[in-house]
Amino acid sequence: MPEDIKPGPPGESGVDEQPGNIAQPDNNTGQRAEPQPDSNDQAEYNQNDEKTEDSGPDTSEGSDTWLIEKAQQNYTTSTDYLDANITNTWEKNLSHFRSEHAPGSSYTQANFKRSAIFRPKTRTNLKAQEASFATSTFGSQDLLVIEPEDPSDPVQVASAKITKSALQYRMKKKMPWFLTVQGAYQNAKVYGVCFSHNYWNYQVDEHIKPAFNNFGEPETNDQGEALGFKDRVIRHDELVCDLVAPENFRLDPMADWRDPISSSPYIIYMKPVYIGDALEMMSTNDPKTGKPVWREHSMETMLATRRQSYDRTRQAREGMRRVDPADENYGNENSIVWAHMNILRLNGEDYVYWTMGTEIVLTGLQRLRETHPHLNVGERPFTMGYTSIETHRNYPAGDVELTSGLQEEINTLANQRMDNVKLVLNKRYFVKRGSQTDLDALIRNVPGGGVMMNDPEKDVQVVNTPDVTGSSYEEQDRLAAEMDDLGGGFSGSSMQNSNLGETKDATQRVDSKAAAVDDYGKTIFIQSWLNTTIGQLVRLVQMYETDEVILSLAAKDAELYERFGVNEVTDQLLRQSLTVNVDVGVGNTDPMRRVEKLLMGVREVSQLPGMMERMKVDSIADEIFANLGYKSSIKFVMSKEEFAEYQEAKGEQPPPLEHQAKMRELDIREADNKMRDVRETNSLAQDRETGTANRDSQSRSKSETDHQAGNLSRERMQHERDLEAARGGRELFKINKDFENKNNNPGS
Repeated sequence: MPEDIKPGPPGESGVDEQPGNIAQPDNNTGQRAEPQPDSNDQAEYNQNDEKTEDSGPDTSEGSDTWLIEKAQQNYTTSTDYLDANITNTWEKNLSHFRSEHAPGSSYTQANFKRSAIFRPKTRTNLKAQEASFATSTFGSQDLLVIEPEDPSDPVQVASAKITKSALQYRMKKKMPWFLTVQGAYQNAKVYGVCFSHNYWNYQVDEHIKPAFNNFGEPETNDQGEALGFKDRVIRHDELVCDLVAPENFRLDPMADWRDPISSSPYIIYMKPVYIGDALEMMSTNDPKTGKPVWREHSMETMLATRRQSYDRTRQAREGMRRVDPADENYGNENSIVWAHMNILRLNGEDYVYWTMGTEIVLTGLQRLRETHPHLNVGERPFTMGYTSIETHRNYPAGDVELTSGLQEEINTLANQRMDNVKLVLNKRYFVKRGSQTDLDALIRNVPGGGVMMNDPEKDVQVVNTPDVTGSSYEEQDRLAAEMDDLGGGFSGSSMQNSNLGETKDATQRVDSKAAAVDDYGKTIFIQSWLNTTIGQLVRLVQMYETDEVILSLAAKDAELYERFGVNEVTDQLLRQSLTVNVDVGVGNTDPMRRVEKLLMGVREVSQLPGMMERMKVDSIADEIFANLGYKSSIKFVMSKEEFAEYQEAKGEQPPPLEHQAKMRELDIREADNKMRDVRETNSLAQDRETGTANRDSQSRSKSETDHQAGNLSRERMQHERDLEAARGGRELFKINKDFENKNNNPGS
């Protein structure tokens, strides 16, 4: 049976589901009504059809005439701005990137006869930055980090693991992801900006298979025509992230510099297309609508749209010694034409349509959310990135532009020094006019040659040029160091001019300063382009991924059934809200230092309570071997399945004799320790009992002694009181006795 066709996205095609007019403003309210589908067939909406003089061209909003006017207006506005403000800078940047002098420089003049070398400092710095970025981005086994917005939701957790596995599989196996990311980073450095188009490419081929009867004969109808059935074969079902050349992407110059893609009122993407591919799209029906992807036009009509195929930026990228390949016109299917994807914002909503150049319409006007349902509100299927921030500028300067002045000064100084060296080695001469000197032989100055002249002493005077001094080389080093500081590079000249010597600590300080500048540019690029692009790719996978092989591998990698009890990947499971980040080692570009820091972190964390058991040893091993230059640790470390098979095959084998002796010794020690522990425990218990009895006896003796001492003390005090009372009585008796005697003898 023919294969069922999924509701796939139009991708590049921009399928014309509702050709013709869209919503028209209501004359009473001034608000846009709902779009009404146009019932015209293929022949009726062909732009080349003749119109009556009475009706005139249809200029209503959404008509072909209106669409062409909008396309021409936006294209002209954006082209004028680029040509007047941006193109000259891009030409110079591309020339310096290719180690060539910029157009208009004195070195490129035909009558320039002096030294014209180009010191490739720009390319050297840029290659070092690209190598550093590649190490940071692709030095890890995992390319990205996808996490659930709600970690407590098991469905989101499972969706995050499956989506991550599926997207990483496509990045590694199905997409030129490394070249795409590195190319985007290079564009941001050279042009200052980079653009990409993110979509799902889904194309189906239809074939008619003849039907046969039970006897193997072709079946026919009553008219004798062969019968059969349609067989649909999927040609392309893939995730795509296409880099767009900056000169082929247009936006409004007054868009918000923080988000130019979404804030621009229009977007124009100019895509080079072979005429043969365009004719195929015009004859291929879209599986969703059953209509041709693009409207039908002749080859001559499409070739007529090639009015301004030459582009200065593209020519500068190819080099002045090459011919611009897009400028070649073969007059056949191999010729290049330019299909424009136009996005307009009408009453707060984005619409999209395709044109060939700015002359003919390929599709009608459609809502962008209908052709690209994976997009968020206000989002467009393009991403833009840069490596430096310049506020309120939609086209910020890249590193090549920022260092162009220093590069030109380095070239000037090097060429002047080269001229000086040439004059020292090949002298300059003053020749007397009319002296009949052989000027050709004098200028050639061939070693061992001779020069004919009448009077060597008077006819020719040698001009001695002093040799170049060391100040020239010192200035060269200073310029190179300033260029390294600005671009985040690190070289011998940077170390030489840092006045820190060549110690290890000084080298690390200079390297750390350069790495900070380099990491800053990486961070800007990751936040502006890489994270945003991967976010769109994740939603594309969630919306359109149906490859059973990829989904089964993703489910196995995520341990879907073992961990979540689910054995089938459904749309509901995939389309969950997720958080996307990029696993980039910013700040650790040296692989050995990254391994050292990783091991230090693992060692410190493992010492925390309960953290050793929670370590993901497989991920740690993969990260270490990835930094050592291997893809993963699978080549050196057995997986769980392999280790289980190894243990099963090994079985319960007795340990070696030395191990057995050691184990017996350990058993004896353990028994001895147990007996010693019992003895010590009993001794401690006995000591406790004896100590308690002694303390009780001592306590009773002390109480009796205290009681006896108290009684003696009371008796002594009572005796002292009695003695004192007796003494007082005797004194009173004596006083009374004296008084009586005195009364009895008054005369005495």
